[in-house]
Amino acid sequence: MQQGSQKIYFFLAMTAVLWGGNPVAVKGMLGEMSPTMIVLLRFLGISMILLFFMFYKYGKAALPPRKHVPTLILMGFTGVGLNNGLQFTGLQYSSAVNCSLVAALSPAVTAVLAVVFLHEKLKLRQWLGILISFLGVIYLIAHGSLEVIKNLSFNRGDILFLASQISWAIYSVLGRGVMEDLSPMATTAWAGVAGTFFMVIAVLYQGTGVTFQLSNFAWLSMAYMIIGSGILAFNWWNEGVSSVGPNRTAIFSNVIPVAGMILSVAFLQEHIGWREIVGGLWIITGVYLATRRSSMEPQTT
Repeated sequence: MQQGSQKIYFFLAMTAVLWGGNPVAVKGMLGEMSPTMIVLLRFLGISMILLFFMFYKYGKAALPPRKHVPTLILMGFTGVGLNNGLQFTGLQYSSAVNCSLVAALSPAVTAVLAVVFLHEKLKLRQWLGILISFLGVIYLIAHGSLEVIKNLSFNRGDILFLASQISWAIYSVLGRGVMEDLSPMATTAWAGVAGTFFMVIAVLYQGTGVTFQLSNFAWLSMAYMIIGSGILAFNWWNEGVSSVGPNRTAIFSNVIPVAGMILSVAFLQEHIGWREIVGGLWIITGVYLATRRSSMEPQTT
């Protein structure tokens, strides 16, 4: 049993690394493809693969219950369209390092929305963690400058990163009710299908032409985002939730910004200064406090 848990923890760590590398892959592709086209191709690939697997294994039983269709459409709009679209667009204006750090705020934002819409209760420690993580994001996107805050002259990309995490938090809250009847894989697949349709509309509106004259790096990056940070990462994450519980699994989200920072420096030669380090520590510390359960609290499985 212990060996099995160690194996799951290894794959959860790999998941965090794969998700940390996602902004790096997108950043490298932006010179060849628009953000909306990247989102469209990524989730078209993810959805097709997952749907093929589900229909092959379950047949018509893979179809979602009619009552969940409106929610899945909304999840596709928020979790696929807005989350990825805003994040990938933000990478045109800001760094992959900042993207990874702001993305670490996601559990804290989700916790706040769960209080508002699902009437969940948070302890004082969790509220403190949320406050610290939000202050860390403000410090990061303000580059440690009070003048930036006073003049509201934030980097456009960092603001888009923050908006994308709010969109992902909405997606996560919506998904809790859906996954009472659907598996995480089915939820991901059908939300991906809905999101793909929204991205088709966005691409047609922008008039972005489809081109297959991409560099080898772009093709490898797209394969990475579909298979690596898409199919494999989601599957391993869901397996972790099933095997060791959502609370222990959530701890590995703290690895994502660290992996993102290291990969951004290694592959994009981005600079990490003391502002990024201080802001990142605030965010990670706050999220840890907001998501950690004490030994006296029940473990949800």
